[in-house]
Amino acid sequence: MSRAVLRERLPGYVGQVLLLAAVAWLAWAGVANFVHNLRQLHIASGFGFLQVQAGFEIAQTPIDFGPGSTYLRAVVVAALNTLIVVALAAALGTAIALAVAFGRLAAQPLLRGACTAWVEVFRNIPLLLQIFFWYFSAMALLPAVADSLQVGDILLNNRGLFLPRLHWDAQGLGLERPVAEGLNVSGGWVLLPELMALTLGLAIYNSAFLAEIFRAGIQSVPRGQSEAAASVGLSGARAALLVVLPQALRLALPPAAGQYQSLAKASSLAAAIGYPDIMQIVGGTVLSQTSQALEAMTLVLLLYAVINLLIALAVNLANGRLLRRQAR
Repeated sequence: MSRAVLRERLPGYVGQVLLLAAVAWLAWAGVANFVHNLRQLHIASGFGFLQVQAGFEIAQTPIDFGPGSTYLRAVVVAALNTLIVVALAAALGTAIALAVAFGRLAAQPLLRGACTAWVEVFRNIPLLLQIFFWYFSAMALLPAVADSLQVGDILLNNRGLFLPRLHWDAQGLGLERPVAEGLNVSGGWVLLPELMALTLGLAIYNSAFLAEIFRAGIQSVPRGQSEAAASVGLSGARAALLVVLPQALRLALPPAAGQYQSLAKASSLAAAIGYPDIMQIVGGTVLSQTSQALEAMTLVLLLYAVINLLIALAVNLANGRLLRRQAR
C-alpha cells in the first residue's frame, strides 16, 4: 500500500480500532458489574445447575421426564417441544400455502377470490390474536372425554388429540392405542390443546406469507412448461405437481427459508397460552427456580439460534437437491 493511500485510509482504520476498543471495554465493564452484583447477592453463576434435580413436571414430554430429572433434561424436553410445534406448523403451513398459491392463479373467479381473501385477512391479523382465538374459542368447543370424537384409533376431545403410538414390549414392536377412561385418556400420544392452538395459529398466519412467495415462484415458470406438459397428456393437477412445482420451488425456497425462520422465532409466543416450549420452561420455570438469569437466557438464545440455523441448513440442502435434479 502506497503512503498516499495509507494517509487517506489511516483515519478510518484508527476510528474502527477505537470503536472496537470502546465496544470491548463496555462488554468487559458489563460482565464485571454483573459478576460483582452476583457476589453481592450471594448468587451462584455458571451452568452447574443443569445437573441439579429440577423438581417440577412438564405437561408434554417427548422423552421420559419427572420431578427427579435434572434441569438439563428439562432443557432438552423444552427444545424437543419447540421442534415439534415448528415442524408441525411448517408442514401444515406449507401445505396450505401451496393450495392457496395455486388457487390464486386459478381460472375460477370464486376460488381465486377466496384464496386472495385468505392471504389478505390472515396476514393482517396479529399472530398472538390468532393463537388466542384458536386456544380460547375453538378449543373450548371440543367435547368432553366421554363424548370424544373418534376416527378409528384417533380420539379428539378437550384434553387434546390422541394418536396411536408405536412402542416396544416383550413380544416386539406393538401399537399402543388411546382409550377413554372416565375423565381422562390413557395410552397413545397426545397433542395438547395448547399445541394444537399454537400449530394452527402459526401455520395459518405464515401460510398467508408463504402463499405469496410460492405464487411468485409459480409465476416465474414459463407458460410453455405447462403447455408442454399438457401436450404429453398430463392433466392440470399432474402438470402442476410434476412440472411446475419443482421449478417454482427452486426460486421460492430461498425466500421461504426466512419465513420458516420467522415461524420458529414466533413459536416463543407459546408461553402466552402455557405450552411448555423453550421460552416457558427455560426462560420461565428454570430461570425463576435457579435465579440464574444470564445462564438461562443464554441457553434460550443459543437454542433458538441453533433451530434457525438448522432450518437454513435444511432449506439449503433441499434447494441444492432441486438444482442437481434439474441439471441432469
